[in-house]
Amino acid sequence: MTFKFAPLSACIMLSLTLAGCNSDDAVVEPGASLKQYTNVLDRQGNPQFLHDYDSYKNLKYNAFVDNGAWHGHLLPADAEGYGAVGGIMQVTQEYAHYMSDQTFDKLLLTDVSTGESIDLSSADANIYSTPDALVQELTTPTLKVTMTLRFVTNRTSLLETTLTDLSGQSRELRLQWQGALLTHAMSNQPTLTVDQKYANYGRGIRKSDVGLEFTSNDMKDNWAIRSDADATFIIKRSLATQTEINDLTYAETATLRVNANQDARIHTTYSYLHNNQEVNAERSKIDDVLTKPDAYMQAATARWTGYLEKGLANTDASEAQARVGVKAMMTLNTNWRSAAGDIHHDTVTPSVTGRWFSGNLTWPWDTWKQAYAMAHFNPDIAMENIRTVFEYQVQAGDAVRPQDEGYLLDVVSYTKPTSRGGAGSENWNERNTKPSLAAWAVMEIYHALSDEFDRPQDAQAWIDEMYPKLVAYHDWWLRNRDHNNNGVPEYGAAVDPTHNTDDGRMYVKVTTDEDLTLKFGADATYVIEQNEEYYKVVGVDNYNRVLDEVNYSKLYVGAQEAAGWESGMDNAARFGFISDAQRQAYADTHYAGNLAQGNKDWQVRFGENRDADTNELLGFSMLQESVDQASYMYSDNFYLADMAERVSAGVEGKTRAEEFRQGAEAIKDYINTCMFDEATGFYYDIRMVDVNGAPTTYEKNGIQCAGEPLVERGRGPEGWGPLFNGAATQAHADAVIQTMLNPNEFATSDKFQGQGVSLPTASQTNPAYGQDIYWRGRVWLDQFYFGVKAMEDYGYGPEAVQMAHQLFENAEGMTADGAIRENYNPETGAVQGASNFSWSAAHLYMLYRDFF
Repeated sequence: MTFKFAPLSACIMLSLTLAGCNSDDAVVEPGASLKQYTNVLDRQGNPQFLHDYDSYKNLKYNAFVDNGAWHGHLLPADAEGYGAVGGIMQVTQEYAHYMSDQTFDKLLLTDVSTGESIDLSSADANIYSTPDALVQELTTPTLKVTMTLRFVTNRTSLLETTLTDLSGQSRELRLQWQGALLTHAMSNQPTLTVDQKYANYGRGIRKSDVGLEFTSNDMKDNWAIRSDADATFIIKRSLATQTEINDLTYAETATLRVNANQDARIHTTYSYLHNNQEVNAERSKIDDVLTKPDAYMQAATARWTGYLEKGLANTDASEAQARVGVKAMMTLNTNWRSAAGDIHHDTVTPSVTGRWFSGNLTWPWDTWKQAYAMAHFNPDIAMENIRTVFEYQVQAGDAVRPQDEGYLLDVVSYTKPTSRGGAGSENWNERNTKPSLAAWAVMEIYHALSDEFDRPQDAQAWIDEMYPKLVAYHDWWLRNRDHNNNGVPEYGAAVDPTHNTDDGRMYVKVTTDEDLTLKFGADATYVIEQNEEYYKVVGVDNYNRVLDEVNYSKLYVGAQEAAGWESGMDNAARFGFISDAQRQAYADTHYAGNLAQGNKDWQVRFGENRDADTNELLGFSMLQESVDQASYMYSDNFYLADMAERVSAGVEGKTRAEEFRQGAEAIKDYINTCMFDEATGFYYDIRMVDVNGAPTTYEKNGIQCAGEPLVERGRGPEGWGPLFNGAATQAHADAVIQTMLNPNEFATSDKFQGQGVSLPTASQTNPAYGQDIYWRGRVWLDQFYFGVKAMEDYGYGPEAVQMAHQLFENAEGMTADGAIRENYNPETGAVQGASNFSWSAAHLYMLYRDFF
């Protein structure tokens, strides 16, 4: 069941921004006007630096990007920018940066006959955005200038400038557009120039038959700008101009007659293109756009009208809640990148403004959630996003990792790494994959295509295409990440130089005052390298000896890092991550200050997974079965069984429905028998070895459990994974939800009334909890959504809806014009992490759609 209305208690607590609970005047009808949603996001800004960052290394302003384009625009922040198309943001393969301040391509107007300038900076201004456009309405005593910008292709935006005479006299106007490139590089080093920071950038401006071009040299390996030498930003106008270029500034001049009390229009295109091939492909499109601008502008509006007509399906939501839903849709479309480079499908990235999340960088974990939400308003891009992840699914005989057939890479990017014959990438990652929620997203798109968009043939083709790939991924988990072969895979790490030597042995880096060469040197199997900072210890057995025998101050385990990434919860407490101060406090509480003894509870051990026939190394498993991944595998089996019965005859794997159904039941029994701790009433990961590395297998209710629940590392959102995925028993769910509703555990909204956001990524009683720690306190909206949906599904709908209302009310900027953020402070609601974050937007959209 779904609760569409908040209980009375929730209505009382809502602020005025959410007023109108259950009232007719708050109802938002499907197909509402785009202009009803003005300024949902703050689109104003005046960048001063190439990298004008906030404290979390996000680009400071929320540029308008749409239609899969690779550049963005801002509205002016003040009168100085009126009449300009400033704040241009470029997305250069893997990173985004600004190229101009707010005065870029600024229009200056002069009456030719009198020589009098028309000052737009003193105009009566109406500056606003809608989901589909940026608009400036500038009214002077004699002339009104209306500037409307939309994205009309996947590389080009179109500005329509309308000059409306208010003087009652026909006249000739001199039009001049002026602009300059930014000269300074970094907001945290304000005196550093672009030339000093990037001596080889070589930016320039030139006029060609294509238009006014902004060029640069090849840029690679600087972790901030990545582009080829033939990448270019192009401006082209609908009327002929005279051009003057002076280093990094330009001016273009034309004349235009404006008749008395009539309009005159000019159109300008802006395009960012990665190479000459794209320039040649786009130039004819630009010409067509300038020939038929009205058709392109209308198509952009119609596209967005369609998104809202389909996406705004909840007629019970308040106006403020609907605005959050629209903001979420805008955010997801902002992060949509069209196919480019070695990525041959459109995709959706985590955040165009987040320093490490831009370009067309694509992660599986983000994709499943983004696609699930976009299925309901932009299903074609939802499908493309998933296709991007599967484009580089490892095939049999793969040149790099033949042992990983079916594997999905953690990150793919604009260019492949050199190991795969590409030009190299700074962010491509094959060290790990992500949790198996793919079938969940694929089936949501299937049902949306069939039931909401009346596209049953496309729906059938979609699951026929995806099912064999999903089966291959499912089989990979059981082959390469199930160390004890019990059908419950672990998180781990792939074969990779960061984890293992060339001859296939895991290694770690150890910082210690002990001389490990003397300590272990007599052992012929022991291989060690030493530098000034650490010892490199090779072999799983030797790593275990370090844990058991060495007094170390620092330990870097590449496989542990990758296993955390593989879970999607990077540095969660259950994977052994805890601060030094917290570790000492834990030892003080539990072991009378004995840090060495306390460390044992937080140490993580690994096992090598090898092929039974060839002994070939397949990867590494953390010797710990994770309750969330077990839950995802339960639902994966469930969805694959359903899909197997729906796919067309002849699709590979169609006969495996019963196998998947039995797999789901077996995992469900295992989760409820082995992973639930009766004493604390919560689900946990379970150890596969004890603190000394000894096996912990035991029998419970006829089931062989790999070990006991890992209670000592505290509670986290993994504990409601069985509820969200439908594997929990009702009795266990009741106990888990009581913990979720406890103000001293997860219900921080109740504890910090009017400020907090509930369901942090570690409970307040967790030894590793901190309100500003990435995955040990901050509230991530995927885990929040999983939590409230779990509560609703197990009969706690009113409590779930109240918690969702508190999120909308207490999270900073949520119902105002602030950007949707990566995560939120559980005690204050303050924004944290990346701005304009896609999976947060996806889950907010789901909350809007399903909860209110």
